[in-house]
Amino acid sequence: MKSASAAKVAAQFNDYLEASREQPVLVTRNGKPVAVLVAVENRTEAEQVASGRPRSLHSVLEEGHRQVEEGRGIPHAQFWHEVEQLRRAARPTSPRRKKA
Repeated sequence: MKSASAAKVAAQFNDYLEASREQPVLVTRNGKPVAVLVAVENRTEAEQVASGRPRSLHSVLEEGHRQVEEGRGIPHAQFWHEVEQLRRAARPTSPRRKKA
């Protein structure tokens, strides 16, 4: 996960927004995590991300770190491939035109 201070993110906000399309960006203040930038594709996805956090981010990251240490992680490329598949599956499909 990419990490940067709040001051650096503020100074280069557009760059960090673009970076968040590839991976989450951890924003820190005085060396402590304060936020995470996560790219979304639409308002519905943003609302799902915002409302779908029953656990603290800290506990999620700790669990992920533990799984990786135990050899239960997946390669970075595979993770993002699966995320993209889920995004595509969640997108509404447009109705097909009937041929006359």
